[in-house]
Amino acid sequence: MSDDIPRPAPDEIAEDLHPALSTRLHGHAEARDTLAEAAAGSGLHHAWLLTGSAGIGKATLAYHFARSLLAGEAGGGLFGDSAPTLHADAEDPLFQQVAGGSHPNLTILRRAWNREGKRYYTEIRVDDVRRLTAFLGQRANLPTRRVVLIDAADDMNRNAANALLKPLEEPPANTVFILVCHSPGSLLPTIRSRCRRLSLSGLTGAQALAVMEAARPDLDQATSRLLLQLSDGSPGQALRLEVAGGEALYKQLLAVLTAAPAMDRAAAQKLGDMVSKAGAGEIAFALLMDLLDGFLKRLVQAPFNDLSASQPERELMQRLTRGGLDQWFEVWDKLARLRERTGAVNLNRKAVTLSILSDFEEAARISVAG
Repeated sequence: MSDDIPRPAPDEIAEDLHPALSTRLHGHAEARDTLAEAAAGSGLHHAWLLTGSAGIGKATLAYHFARSLLAGEAGGGLFGDSAPTLHADAEDPLFQQVAGGSHPNLTILRRAWNREGKRYYTEIRVDDVRRLTAFLGQRANLPTRRVVLIDAADDMNRNAANALLKPLEEPPANTVFILVCHSPGSLLPTIRSRCRRLSLSGLTGAQALAVMEAARPDLDQATSRLLLQLSDGSPGQALRLEVAGGEALYKQLLAVLTAAPAMDRAAAQKLGDMVSKAGAGEIAFALLMDLLDGFLKRLVQAPFNDLSASQPERELMQRLTRGGLDQWFEVWDKLARLRERTGAVNLNRKAVTLSILSDFEEAARISVAG
């Protein structure tokens, strides 16, 4: 990306794992064919909404689509061929321009860098959308389509979303909007109605492992499988977990949970101390809440489907579900509420963590007694 953008960018897992830097797209053949067919015809829709779970390749497909549109006829047709895995040439000047955010016919809309706060804004603001006015108002620098790529549309606040409506309603000629969206229900209905929606399904286990291998060839398959289990099969989320040290934190958390209902207080306090630290503690807290949420999700499904991430977790779940599931739904619900309130009113992260672990301990006591 351009030099003035801090790394990693807000839509980037790590410095070398931005979707624009990905030379391969695994899976999503049907979506790819739909885009190719539409681009080959005379009536390419001016706005595309790519939806699906986070981390399954929507942004990667969006960047492949953008490069193809920017290449025009010189690109040899959209995506070139119909191979199961889509490849791009990292040495191609067009690839490098798009990856660097420097192509004159491309603008990328995402959360901006807050120079005063020295962190990314938590949402796409109306001022960010208004920057499109200058881009869309000028003549195209090259005789190919112009592309506006929004990653992710979920990040737009209401004012930003409203500001986007006008260019979506009255798009300049030869301009295509590509919106990456994890939760289309959160978008304004008026935005959804102006886009052609393309829903991407999750990857197969083999495809997800292939993404992991391509991105992190040094990881063994057992580690990749564990990370994918912890991430609901999403390779993007699994890679985010790996970069943040999630595997080690999961094992630490599992050791605390396994002792329930006689929970190791010292180990629980250690987790609380970790999330209370300035800076790194905020990241650790978010990661810990993700891991707890995933564990509880797998736990309440355990009587119906074995989705456990490891053998120790499977054995723990068998013990914890003997007394029914009601108490676990209560813990899961409280986790969601406390997590939301922590972000909204800045609750003490250590206190929240210990409170949830205490609730887990009590629910485990009910289960064992039952």
